[in-house]
Amino acid sequence: MIGRWAVLLAPLIASTAEAQVRDTSAARNVLPRDVALEAVALFNATSALRAIEELKIDSGRTIVGDVAVLNGPVTVAGRITGRLLAINADVILRQGARIDGDLLVVGGEVEGTGGARIGGELRIYHPPLRYTQQGDQLVAQLEGAADDQWWRRWERRGRRNFNSFEIANAGVYNRVEGLPIRVGPVLYRDQGWGHLRLDATAILRTASSFSGSQADVGHDVRGEIRFGRQFGVTVGGRLFDMVDGIEQWQLTDAEVGLSSFLFHRDYRDYYGRHGGRIFGALRATDNADLTLSYGDERWRSRDAHNPLAIDLGDIGWRDNPRVDEGRFHLANLTLRVDTRNDDFNPWAGWYLLADYERGTGMIDVFAPTSDRVRGPIAGPTRYQRGFFDLRRYNRLAPNAALNLRLLLGGWLSGDPLPLERRLSIDGPGTIPGFDFRVNGGTDVGTCSTGIAISGRPAQCERISLAQLEYRNDIRISFSDGVAPFRRTRFRADGAWVFFADAGRGWLVNAPGNPLNYGRSEFPPLSSYRTDIGAGLDFDQFGIYVAKALSEPSEQVNVFVRVRHRF
Repeated sequence: MIGRWAVLLAPLIASTAEAQVRDTSAARNVLPRDVALEAVALFNATSALRAIEELKIDSGRTIVGDVAVLNGPVTVAGRITGRLLAINADVILRQGARIDGDLLVVGGEVEGTGGARIGGELRIYHPPLRYTQQGDQLVAQLEGAADDQWWRRWERRGRRNFNSFEIANAGVYNRVEGLPIRVGPVLYRDQGWGHLRLDATAILRTASSFSGSQADVGHDVRGEIRFGRQFGVTVGGRLFDMVDGIEQWQLTDAEVGLSSFLFHRDYRDYYGRHGGRIFGALRATDNADLTLSYGDERWRSRDAHNPLAIDLGDIGWRDNPRVDEGRFHLANLTLRVDTRNDDFNPWAGWYLLADYERGTGMIDVFAPTSDRVRGPIAGPTRYQRGFFDLRRYNRLAPNAALNLRLLLGGWLSGDPLPLERRLSIDGPGTIPGFDFRVNGGTDVGTCSTGIAISGRPAQCERISLAQLEYRNDIRISFSDGVAPFRRTRFRADGAWVFFADAGRGWLVNAPGNPLNYGRSEFPPLSSYRTDIGAGLDFDQFGIYVAKALSEPSEQVNVFVRVRHRF
């Protein structure tokens, strides 16, 4: 009973190690009370230059004093000698723009900080300000506003050293573990030149750890030493016995967990990892680092259980596919570069994740695969694998953006990849016009051929995926009354989205298989899966419709995302 109901505790468990954003809003839905009052007071100040709707400050123009803009957008190419406040508006800073004071943005985004000069503090809050108008004055609607003044004071004061005992989620809610919970101490020391951190936690799997039939408790012990603040080096190590996901790049943990609980559908496969890893990282900035790691791990298959989920029509859990079991030594070199203006709602910048892995080991138990997916392997397994994810975010206008993504991954050289390292192009995270793991026969999404294997595992040795989307702002609001006593009852800011996708997977070490291509070949573009779609995205929630183009017989798919598509 504990295992089946523990998921209900998930919203109450905070994962302090994972939640980090680069602005002060912490990606929440409610604007802090003191920020709402501060924004209204600044806008109402008689000394401020106030504007409703769009404002442009051209190059060569200087505005003396503060500037406050409502509903924007705001484009700055010249100079503001005071502060700039943007309420429910985006700010675009052109090359050479200068703001001598603070820049406060409420309910919007900022683009172009790299080419501009901001003399004071930059603060960005995603949640919009809810207000009423009384004449030319704004009055903040504070019902439901977050009064976190004590929290902000605590953040400003900072905490140099702490010891805590954490009870938090240890991963995504899934059909193998239920809700994994980590329990244990966390020690942190700020040394001035950097910090030291040690986490020593047990992992309780609510789907199996509380069962009398088996002892299924994992562990995760992590320690790191960080030298320098923004620039520097980080070294550390980790000992673990955990359940990890295969292909975590497709959907976020939150989306996988919600889908599993609300719709009885798990969009990820899992395997057991037991071993250790050491690593060292060079940090050029907080947004760029190069990490080298080495691990010694034993992999094993994990069975699906029956954790609590909302049952729609007696839909059973998909089997968790078997994996290749054995011991492997893994060396990884990973480069991450992130120049996006905001990682939660990006409008401009680049994102690059490139990973090279060299694996050597011995497979003791080979998992079943589709016909002719791989030949017999004798002796040790040695492989090299790469993964390359490049994204570009382009703001075309204050309210429009064109975003692109290119993803390549898979086998580079050596023996055929173990199943834990194989890939797929399948489902809502890739080409949503096609259903997830339901195609039979020869399938370019999962590289299955013939009779389907239990759980329909990803079997592709290489994949290629291109995604494009066009976004345009929408603002929905309902008001009543007449000026000067007009009152906004409801407001939702979001974007309508049009997108198109193309991709497929293939094999390189399976002669005789119709999905096999030479090691230096790419499949013809005519063989790629393609789709188009559209939807409404309100940052925290988006609903979309997608239709397959390459196979017109596929039905229209409707799906929901709780983050942007990419």
